[in-house]
Amino acid sequence: MSEESPVYYVTAAGPDAQEILASPSASFWLKEALQAALQRDPVDAANDAELLASVLAKRCAALQGRAGR
Repeated sequence: MSEESPVYYVTAAGPDAQEILASPSASFWLKEALQAALQRDPVDAANDAELLASVLAKRCAALQGRAGR
């Protein structure tokens, strides 16, 4: 993650979809994924997003663990 990368936290006060889509600091990948998700059933999209976040968090933790050895 670079210093310019935005950090979004899941809270009631966090950014909404339109704020992320309008943000010049949000990545192209995030904006494309969000636009695609907004066209889907919201429950399915949220479930898939949670699964993706879990997989990526595990990968990140594994890679950080290797770097510390």
